[in-house]
Amino acid sequence: MAASFVLEVQFIHHFGGRDLTTSKMNLDIDGVDWQIACPGPRGTTRSPKIEVQVKTSAEIEVRDGRIRHRLLVPHFNHLAGPGFQIPRFLALVSVPADAAEYAVCTDAHMTLSTAAYWLSLADQDLRPMGEGQPGSVVVEVPLRNLLTVTTLRHLLDGDLEGAAQ
Repeated sequence: MAASFVLEVQFIHHFGGRDLTTSKMNLDIDGVDWQIACPGPRGTTRSPKIEVQVKTSAEIEVRDGRIRHRLLVPHFNHLAGPGFQIPRFLALVSVPADAAEYAVCTDAHMTLSTAAYWLSLADQDLRPMGEGQPGSVVVEVPLRNLLTVTTLRHLLDGDLEGAAQ
């Protein structure tokens, strides 16, 4: 099993906590890696869910308060545009180059040496694919979009402004 996959699983389960459920998609055919849900009512919404495409990188490029990350056009298009019944997000997870440095465990706690940032592409147009078209697109993820348990709850509530700290 690839180290990045193990880190992805650990990271998602860390955020799931005790009151959120997480589900790993069994096939990667629709650009969704994980579904995260809050069972029961949350405000006026019953059992809200989001879908997440996770990209893991040890080489994060930050420029002007934004992380620049290159996505293949098909991956971008799986997240872009309106019309999804369940909101979709990109989660960009920054990890140490050495997987052994990812988590430090003691009797009292586990500390993760990583951070994740979220981005909605719902306001973006789909990109053309095919011969003569660019094969990738650079997305810019604001550093204020740090993914925490609190921001995850805002995303589940549909509150993107509240999630952008």
